[in-house]
Amino acid sequence: MREPSSQIVEQWLKLQLLFKAHPPNLVLERLDFQGGRNAKLTPELLAGYLDITLEQASYMREEHASVVQGLPDYPQKAFAGRGITMIGGGRYSEFLATTLGMIRLLGSRLPVEVWMKDRSEEKAAWCDDLLTQGAVCRFISDYIADMSVFTHYYQLKVPVLLFSTFAEVLYLDSDNMPVVNPDAVFDVPLYIATGAVLWPDFWRSSESPYTPFITGRDSVKATAVPGFQTVEAGQMLWNKEKHWKGLCLSAYYNYFGPNYFYTLFTQGSHGWGDKDTFPTALRALGANWTLVAHHPQAQKHNDRTGTGHGVALGKFPAAAMMQADPAHGEEFRSLFLHSNTVKLSPRRMLCSECVEDASALSAQERLEGKRVVFKGSIVDDWSGIYPHMRDGKRVFATKEGDELNDMGKLDMEKDIWRVMERVACVGAFNEEEICNRTRTHLEKTFGEVTRWHGGSERTCR
Repeated sequence: MREPSSQIVEQWLKLQLLFKAHPPNLVLERLDFQGGRNAKLTPELLAGYLDITLEQASYMREEHASVVQGLPDYPQKAFAGRGITMIGGGRYSEFLATTLGMIRLLGSRLPVEVWMKDRSEEKAAWCDDLLTQGAVCRFISDYIADMSVFTHYYQLKVPVLLFSTFAEVLYLDSDNMPVVNPDAVFDVPLYIATGAVLWPDFWRSSESPYTPFITGRDSVKATAVPGFQTVEAGQMLWNKEKHWKGLCLSAYYNYFGPNYFYTLFTQGSHGWGDKDTFPTALRALGANWTLVAHHPQAQKHNDRTGTGHGVALGKFPAAAMMQADPAHGEEFRSLFLHSNTVKLSPRRMLCSECVEDASALSAQERLEGKRVVFKGSIVDDWSGIYPHMRDGKRVFATKEGDELNDMGKLDMEKDIWRVMERVACVGAFNEEEICNRTRTHLEKTFGEVTRWHGGSERTCR
């Protein structure tokens, strides 16, 4: 895979100058949503949350228009091909290792870029291990000299999309894995027609009534509740040539996200962060894009016997969320499993008392020699899946009479554990104790152990 183009470094410097010339004129701090995050949305509730005057909104409308006017054209020949981009670093690398393993187990041949903020986040020897799996490490700090603006993990998604060498990108969160081979998603007619596919979240938009006014969608402040769904940006399909300016405008929103746009777009309700910066940018530019028709489905916990069908345990209502394959418009067929509550890595599942890797700590924590210890789900009785791990039962609820969920051919949970066995036993994350516990869980729960030897596997029953 080639290196990111110098054209993009130059474009970023120009974008940064453009953004700095048009900053927000006030700070919107992250606050709790009025009436609670599950409050019924009304025009009065949405209008009463943020203290923004018409004068302030009008100023930002002009600044926003200036940014839109200054957005650069698509840099020809800077990108090529299709591929997957993900963000690792620290604990996210553990989740990503499982996700990448599933991508390859399912037969995907797409190249993968694994991005980290800087080299301090790299797990020792992991980048060498990634090369054997058709993936390459990239570091944002190699292309952006001043990283001080990136104070939140949410902000990293846009530079990763901008700097990725791919012209067409499937972005995946580190804890979001496909459950069928994702390669064909680039050939879905909806994507070919529009060039951008986003997936819905569970909630309706709670954006400020001033959002359509500030972003130029309307000439007046909104008086009604927004009629659209929020987006769950753990997966995005993006053609950069078709939607380069939309990506650059979302970069503006994320550049000033923590102190302004994240709160403007959510008002403290669900999803504060980067996720709604992408559809907001596309709407502001009047772009043609696709929102997948099916809402996400909760992938619930099993019951304690391992044979139940969706009984929630512990503090979480669900173990993960499923997102639909856009190739199937009339019925919900799963494409992605986003582990937004239960994190699927061997250490997070099986540690009795694990020391957090230094790459997961802040620079200040590393300077102080801080030692952070955490417990895995197998011993943490606060965890919603503690009973499952303790008793060697399946974590995910299954359809009645069908342990394959809705994939038909894939025993999703067993294959995830097969991948985690490789992560725990081979490569950069290899730990003998966790490796043995992973094999024990595989044998107790699924009746087999897949033992990896170098690049091959042997299944023992």
